[in-house]
Amino acid sequence: ISYKMEDTVVMFRIKKGHHGYIKRKKRLLLGEVLGLLIGIIGLVVIGVVTTGSRKNLLTVVAMVSVIPMVNQLVILIALWKYQPCPDKEYEQVASIVGKGILDTELVITSKTDKSFLLDYACIHEKGVFCYCSDKNVSEKKTAEYIKSFMKANDLKTDIFVIRDWKNYLNRIRELEKWDRANCDEKLLKIEGVLRGIAI
Repeated sequence: ISYKMEDTVVMFRIKKGHHGYIKRKKRLLLGEVLGLLIGIIGLVVIGVVTTGSRKNLLTVVAMVSVIPMVNQLVILIALWKYQPCPDKEYEQVASIVGKGILDTELVITSKTDKSFLLDYACIHEKGVFCYCSDKNVSEKKTAEYIKSFMKANDLKTDIFVIRDWKNYLNRIRELEKWDRANCDEKLLKIEGVLRGIAI
């Protein structure tokens, strides 16, 4: 796979909730994990070579560096099974939502240590309309789980989790058009909570 410089620049502009986030986050985490691993090995080797013993300050620093590496590795493992939303699919949803609030590729971890992907979350004054392509996810339990975070942040909104693609598209088509630039501030806070609970 070859990448152009423009691709790299665009990748750094992609933030949580944006299309392409999963791909970008995987790359960043993989780079961090490998960088930390190389650093740890380097510190141990330099420490042993310079002192002739494993009991030295560099080895201690290397062992402490294992903690952030493992933290990043856990996040990478949780993200690994998820794929970015297909471009055509995203363009279809984005064209319906228009200038409204649309977040995509939100990987959310639950209390049971299982994570799930909200492929799309359309935030509207009538509620949060989420599409989840994982057929093993319970629509009701997922909606209740997300709603608990909204409640904890004093935000009242209805949460709809839809697993059927055509039903999801029909539902967001029915929504009255709105604009992110002049919407109720509450909607932006709801988006902030959704992004906050995602990896």
